[in-house]
Amino acid sequence: MSGLNSIGVCFFGLPAKDIAVFERVIEFIKKKGKNFHQCPAKTAALFIVNDDAESLDRAQQQKKSQLIITVSDNDCLVGDYKIKRPLLITRVMRAFEECSKQCKASHSENNKIAEETNSTTNDTSPLVEPQAIQEKQYDFHALVVDDSAAIRKQLEIELRETAIKADYACCGKEALEKINNTQYDLIFLDIIMPDIDGYEVCKRLRKKAHYKKTPVIMLSGKTEPLDEVEGILAGASTYLLKPVKHNDFQKTLDRISRWLAEYAKR
Repeated sequence: MSGLNSIGVCFFGLPAKDIAVFERVIEFIKKKGKNFHQCPAKTAALFIVNDDAESLDRAQQQKKSQLIITVSDNDCLVGDYKIKRPLLITRVMRAFEECSKQCKASHSENNKIAEETNSTTNDTSPLVEPQAIQEKQYDFHALVVDDSAAIRKQLEIELRETAIKADYACCGKEALEKINNTQYDLIFLDIIMPDIDGYEVCKRLRKKAHYKKTPVIMLSGKTEPLDEVEGILAGASTYLLKPVKHNDFQKTLDRISRWLAEYAKR
């Protein structure tokens, strides 16, 4: 039975043995006053998701403000928190501890907003027209092209806290359609795709006058030096290996953003 301060949890795609570990931890940490309970996605505050494209997509389709814990066999970078198998009790407890803090902070902020709203509603002073809520301002507009839903989600998370707005394409054909209709400031481009590969997309892009100098960051699991050379010959600006590491991505993004800021002044 869930209490008023209990945090709702919904599982996506996890095998039964993994869910059993989480259930054991939930029972254990109840003794410490931190309550979690299983519930449907619409009432959950926490999604625990297996690291596969189908499960991630299902979770993202139902996500509103929920936190996501991703369970993976490798060093997955998708999600707010990540747990690498084997599912050690200490790893699960640490993730729950961090999520509990985040959920409490979010709950406190929501209560504060509600109190301020009620105070404003009950105020008998002359009405003042509220200022319009400003949308987040973006410095640059990016296109992320990759046939992997997990990689697209990873880059969405990486870009979320930046001043870069992003559109997404799952294949070369869709990427070229978006490029024809929108002027992007930078492009993250997968190499291996089922229809038109990244090399060809980059070559076609470079033939357009307004895309001659647009930074193109190639994304690939290939590690052979000749693959990087082929990307440069196609017109790529730089090259990142998948799975993309957080530090490498942010360093590249910082360098490209500084170049874009300087280029815009010219």
